[in-house]
Parts: sequence; structure tokens; C-alpha cells
Amino acid sequence: MNTFLHCGAGELVVEQCNAVYRAMCDLEWYELESSKARSLILLMVRAKYPFYITAGNIFPLTMTTFCSILKSSIGYISFLLTKHG
Repeated sequence: MNTFLHCGAGELVVEQCNAVYRAMCDLEWYELESSKARSLILLMVRAKYPFYITAGNIFPLTMTTFCSILKSSIGYISFLLTKHG
């Protein structure tokens, strides 16, 4: 349950980062003053790669990761039950 909550929160963070990036791309930055447009372009470059909550700085905590962990856990449990069952 704890892993699910962390992965769910990580997924929300990634979705929000992607939403901010899409909103910045939809702006008509070419109509802004040059200094503001330059700042916006720098933000767009940074926001292109979303922020991830990671576990031990190894893998991102997203729902895809949670599904992989769940799949592996069920496989291990199934293997143990067939060996000792």
C-alpha cells in the first residue's frame, strides 16, 4: 500500500510537470518582450524533461514502476508456492 501511494504521488508530479510544459508551449512566446521570451524559452527547455520522484535515485516512482514491482512480486510468490506447495 505504501509503495502504491508513493508511485501514485510520483505519477501526479510527472503529469503536472507535463501539463506545465504543454501550457508553456501553447503560449505565444514570440509576441512577448525579448527578455521575457528568452526566460520562457529557458523554462521550456528545462521543463521538457519532467521531474521524477525516485527511489534511491535509481528508478522513478510512477504507476508503470508500481505495476512492474507488483508483477515481479506475484511472479516470485507464484514460484515459491509451486516449489513448496
